[in-house]
Amino acid sequence: MHRSLLPKLLTGILLLGGLSLHAVDSARNDRPVSSVTGESWLNHLHRSFGDTSMGKTGRLGPPPSEQEAQVQSWQAGLLAPSGPEITLRGQDLYRLNCRACHGENGLGAPPEINSIVDPVRATSAALMLERMKKRGMDITPAAATEMARQAQSSLMERLNKGGQSMPPFSQLNDVEVHALIEYVKQLSQTPGTAQVTLREAPVRVGELIVKSTCHICHDATGSNPTAAQLEDGQIPPLETLTSRTDEAQFIRKVTTGAPVLMGTPPTLHRGRMPVFFYLTREEAADIYLYLSSYPPSPLNAELPLLTATTQQSSGAGLNPPTIYSSSVRAVSPNQQPAATAVNWAIALIFLAAIGFGLSLLLLFCGLASYQLSRPRQSTLEPGELPIAIPSKAEATGSGIATANCRRT
Repeated sequence: MHRSLLPKLLTGILLLGGLSLHAVDSARNDRPVSSVTGESWLNHLHRSFGDTSMGKTGRLGPPPSEQEAQVQSWQAGLLAPSGPEITLRGQDLYRLNCRACHGENGLGAPPEINSIVDPVRATSAALMLERMKKRGMDITPAAATEMARQAQSSLMERLNKGGQSMPPFSQLNDVEVHALIEYVKQLSQTPGTAQVTLREAPVRVGELIVKSTCHICHDATGSNPTAAQLEDGQIPPLETLTSRTDEAQFIRKVTTGAPVLMGTPPTLHRGRMPVFFYLTREEAADIYLYLSSYPPSPLNAELPLLTATTQQSSGAGLNPPTIYSSSVRAVSPNQQPAATAVNWAIALIFLAAIGFGLSLLLLFCGLASYQLSRPRQSTLEPGELPIAIPSKAEATGSGIATANCRRT
């Protein structure tokens, strides 16, 4: 019996371990990097490039007469290749995902693009209590806490699902959302914030910029416009960018601007594309890497997520918590800041289950081995005589003999 149970117990332990590792891996690795898909956000809104402030930085590239001097200035520094991972902070995530519309300080461009400052400050119970008292409204701390909780939920919903003019940022995973929210709270002077850092692969950085910034104006796919069509205002789709320019030209176009051939006959004109001066050349190269590695698709698809572990800290002068991640993100649709702690809790629970199962296995093996190797020993007490157990035949004969004796 012991020998028949042993393989079953061992199989159960192995299955438990496999399921545990799969659950931990699923918690850390939710989505792969994916191609950008579909129409631009401006086309989705049926809004023209000239009638919006979205995706505009307020800077344009140089006119054609300054092209030669600008090229020489740009080529003065060599572009170092990106490493396997890049360290980002919450402020970098804001810069890569939000700044094109909301600006450096989060004030936006009303009435089209609202400020993020007041909605973010509303997530603080202390600030909510102070704000209500200034308006002459006496509310309890519990009521302020509930109002702050509702504001937090509204902010997360807006980030995940978008709004009337704001696109959804479902490409952000829970860890990235946590880092981003902590920074915008800091930007809005909300108390109790902690700077968070994370590590991303270059292709992941490119994906974030493309899906959050470039896709505002550029469709994912489409025909490559002619010079005449460019003059009429047509915007090249993302899938054509790597064929229209090489990497060096693309980096220059994004970070400092470059003249564009437009019109009939084609002549150099100052480009209409905003200059994203706040992006580094390495980040522009990451965009080119992403578009080359994951060509845009016309179909809608799920957006990616990253894997990470995080540590929390707060206060000035302390090293920020670090999140180690890869570009394999992001994310559940319900992105909550505490999701990383939940993932750690799940991992610890499963590891504890594996340890408990292995302990039972070792205990069972030890008992089985002891029972199999143990010699049979007498259990007689000192001075006690063994009692012979008669066989069936002997017992039957004895019974007959006893009966005969009674008759006589």
